[in-house]
Formats: sequence, structure tokens, C-alpha cells
Amino acid sequence: MSQTAESATVPPQRYRSRVARSILPLGAGVLATLIALAGAWIPSFWWDEAATIAAADRTVPELGELLGRIDAVHGAYYALMHYWFDLVGISELTARLPSAVAIGVGAAALVQLARILAGTRFAVVAGAVFMILPRVTWAATEARSYAMVAAAGAVTGLVLVVALRSTRRLWWLLYALLIALSTVLFLYSAVLVAAHAVTVAVTPARRRWWFLVAATGAGLLAAPFAVLAISQSRQVRWVPPLDSTVTQTILVEQWFPDAVWFALCCLVLVVAGAVASVWRGDAVAGAVAAVAVPWILVPIAAILGYSAFASNIYIGRYLIFTTPAVALLVALAVVLLFRSRVGVVVAVLALTAAALPAYLAQRQPWGKPGGMDYSTIADDVAARAEPGDCVAFQPSVSWQPTSLRSVEQARPDAFADLVDIGFGEPAADLVSLWDSDAPPDLAAARARTCDVVWVVTDGDRATASEYLHPANVWWQFAPFRFVDSDLYRALAAEGFVVTDRVPENHSQLVRMERAD
Repeated sequence: MSQTAESATVPPQRYRSRVARSILPLGAGVLATLIALAGAWIPSFWWDEAATIAAADRTVPELGELLGRIDAVHGAYYALMHYWFDLVGISELTARLPSAVAIGVGAAALVQLARILAGTRFAVVAGAVFMILPRVTWAATEARSYAMVAAAGAVTGLVLVVALRSTRRLWWLLYALLIALSTVLFLYSAVLVAAHAVTVAVTPARRRWWFLVAATGAGLLAAPFAVLAISQSRQVRWVPPLDSTVTQTILVEQWFPDAVWFALCCLVLVVAGAVASVWRGDAVAGAVAAVAVPWILVPIAAILGYSAFASNIYIGRYLIFTTPAVALLVALAVVLLFRSRVGVVVAVLALTAAALPAYLAQRQPWGKPGGMDYSTIADDVAARAEPGDCVAFQPSVSWQPTSLRSVEQARPDAFADLVDIGFGEPAADLVSLWDSDAPPDLAAARARTCDVVWVVTDGDRATASEYLHPANVWWQFAPFRFVDSDLYRALAAEGFVVTDRVPENHSQLVRMERAD
């Protein structure tokens, strides 16, 4: 073999180097996706996810009309999920798979960012912390945009740091596009520009004015969307005013939902790591802090400031784009405090153990806020009802703002072969997320052609109970008896009697059959 031919069969050194550098972030991305996806299909759908499906499962013109009136802030995600559902169908797994993949993308970008800032060991720890962060593992089980927002935050942070260290203007163009896309994906992400401005100001770099050009360009690109979304700001009027729980929300629920011990471990580590960094005068730690600290503090200050002096728009989960920065700070503390490889491994394992209870709780059948049981009820219907049976939904319940018809909109497959006697008007005609219900008397009149009616209704309970969502929103579970409801009385008047009940967590499935 000639020397020329032999050299042609060997990859160039630069190519081999790039492949080697890609292995760590790619591996981290795959591992993060697997961790995020494990058991993500187990929890029942809940009201927020039903809203995603209700919006995405309609025609493009219908979706466009909806977004022109409400929910433009989620429009990009709804559009993506529309095409995704067309491709793979609707189920708990397919609805949440994009979120798990987004977590993988975020982990890969964060690992690469961390390696640029402080080396391989730091990158590995940062990726590990991000993968187990309770807010991140929670987002992986949500058919909402949160995981993608976190990933966009990580990718944008990576591109910013690369742009600051590069002489190529192409990075600033990419940065502008990413900020604009992040803002369209979730409006709150726009505040990252202010955080990045602080980072740019404290980072030694040439051509900082390119940041101003890129940020301005991003603002111009995203402005039409921002104007539309802000015009629909009445959608967040349900958010209650700030109160005494805001400190707990920031310190725990914002990044560590249902994981107080994990939050405490991270807080202790970060404080101790900060002391160690100042004591040693660590320049690398300073570079990491210049990126991570503004990334965390500026969005919180901006959103809390607006909430305090205008109207409250602060909800802990809405700042999920700060989770990569939290992982950076916790990882920095770990590598500063535990100098040996064994010490670092033990620290990461201890953090994993502290996060595990929250991870497992998120993947229980009724692990969603309020313990909602949409999927359980839908599975019961699919298993018990016969094609041609009739179905109706309780028109109102105390613990959500819509009818229990939202169960059908979350899982339309379970009801496809049934006759819906309680249907009112389609959501598309109402330019709403939700179909409406017919009055109970009309539903009962339609039931005259039915032998069996399945009623998805509130669960019977003798006493009231409450559930406090991390967003400080109360679910009120009022006393209820199905036999006291207008829907029951209307069906009973048509000769139907209850022949079976299947109670779940908050709902129940009632079988009514025409009496002989």
C-alpha cells in the first residue's frame, strides 16, 4: 500500500480530536435522556398536559386561530407537538418523549459548557447534578415545554461562552437566533439576555459590542411574538399575589420540588464552596461564577421585582431555564470541596440518594400535581366499556376549572368507540382549549337510545380536603356524592340505575344501565 493510500485510510488528527471531544457530551446526553425517560409514561396525565393535547390535536388553521386569541406563549410547543402527534399518536409515552430528549440535549450542552469553563471532571459532575436535579427530572415527565426551555437555556449559555472566546462572528449570529427562539418557546426566557449582559460585562473578552448587536437582533426577531403574548397576559391573572411562602418556593420548589433534603444538601455545598473559592482565590471558580450566578439571580430579581410592583407573574417552575446554572454552582462546590476522585464520586452518590425519593414520587401513577388520575380513568374506560356504549362527563368539579371532559381530550383513544351523549360544542368552534358540555337534561334525553352509560365523575367524598401546588395554587376537593348531582338525577329520571363504580384517586367511573 502506498503512503498516500495508507494516509487516506487514517482519519486526520483534528478529526480524531473532535470525535474524542464529542464523546463526553454525547454520552451525557444519552444517559440523561434514559434517566429522564425511565418511568416517565407511568404518571397519569393531568390538566396542564390535557391542555397541550387539546391544543395540539387539531388542524393547523384551528391551532392558529386559537393562538391568535389565547395561549400564544405556548404556541411554538403546541405546533411542534401537533406534528409529533400526527407522526406517533397520543399516549403518555409519546407525549413525554420529546421532553426526555430535550433533557438529554440540555445535559450535553451543559457538559460541553462546563468543560470549556473548568475541565473534564467539573463537566462530569455538572452533567450528573443536572440529570438528578428534581426540577429537571420533573420536567421530563411533563407534556409541556419546560424541558425544552431548560435545554434552550443550556444551549444558549454554551453558545454565549463560545462566542466570547471566539473571533468568529457566526457565533453571535447563532446566539441571536437562539435567544429569539428561546423567547418564542417561552417568553420568560427573554430575561436571559439581561443575565448574559452581566456575564459579558465581567468577562474579559474582545468585541463585547457584538453582544449588544446580537441581543438587539434577537429582540427585533422576537418582538412580534412578544407583543402578541403580552396582549394575552390575562392568562396569568390566576397567579395569586406574592406571600410569605415565596422564600420556600425560591429555595426549594423552584429547583427541588418535594426534595427538601436534596435542597439542603445543595445549599450547604454551595455556601461551603463559595467560602472555599474566596479563601483560595480560585480563578477558574470565578469564571464559572461569572456565568452561573447572573444566570440564576438576574431572572429571579427581574421577575420578582415585576411581581412585587405590578402583578405577580412568578411561579417557581417558570424559571426552569436557570436549572443548568444551578447544576454548575453545585458541581463547582463539589469539585472545590472534594479534591480526590473518590471524594467527588461519594458526594455525587450522596446527592443522588437525596434526590431519589423525589424522582420515584414523580413516577408514581398519581404523581402529578393534585394527584390527578386522568389516565387511570381512561384506562378503566378502555378496559370496561364496549363499543357503542354511551359516555358522559361531570360538567363541573371543585378541583379544576373545566369539566372532566378534559379526560377525554387527554386520552381520546379510550373514548373513540363510545357515544358521547354529553357533548356540547367543539373547542375549535369556541376558539378555546376545551370542548363544552351539554346540560344534564339534554345528555339524559340523548341517552334514550343507550343501554349503558359510563359517567366519568368526581369521586364520592364526605369531607373537604385541599392540596397546595408548588405554585401556591390550592386545589379544593369539596364534599361530593354522585347521586346528589344533576347529571345523576337526569339519567335516573330516564330509567338508568347505577350498576358499578370504579373509584380512583379523585375521580370515579360509574356504570349506569337502563332498568328493565
